[in-house]
Amino acid sequence: MILYTTVPEELIFPHENSTTNQIVVDIKEGQLILEQVSNQQLKVVRLISSDPNAYLNENYSPGRMISLF
Repeated sequence: MILYTTVPEELIFPHENSTTNQIVVDIKEGQLILEQVSNQQLKVVRLISSDPNAYLNENYSPGRMISLF
């Protein structure tokens, strides 16, 4: 997505609350925003990608739980 605007980026894409345990993970298709639910589980919050096929991958679906071990 390309936006041609004079509006500051912070107003268009506000930063999320920094009190959450979110981390950004680089993947081949782009980036995943993950939230730590417990010591052993992460939850997919958001996928950021320019590859339309990445959004069809069920592993990157928001709400998907990922086990660390």
